[in-house]
Amino acid sequence: MFTKQALAVGLDTLYAPGSAMGGVDARLDTIVNPLIANTLIISGVVAFFTVFLAGYNYISAGGDKAKTEQAQNMLTYGILGLIVIASAYLITRLIGAQFGLKLF
Repeated sequence: MFTKQALAVGLDTLYAPGSAMGGVDARLDTIVNPLIANTLIISGVVAFFTVFLAGYNYISAGGDKAKTEQAQNMLTYGILGLIVIASAYLITRLIGAQFGLKLF
């Protein structure tokens, strides 16, 4: 009996298409903003942990030249990643300001 009642409910009452992203009044910034923000946050966390792991590997290398060099390369790439993420954030803000979009 419950399944008949559950199946009789229209899907539009449970989920109005487009309402989560602004419905008919949706703008580009309401759709793109969460994607950009989440991508930058996840990238920043990954780059931070890369730098952290590189530091740990450098400390635990124990004087081994190959492990030390690997840790230095990892640290270089982690810092480069943070620079790229900061640049992407700034470029996104500039593009948003140029086109009048409220990004972030």
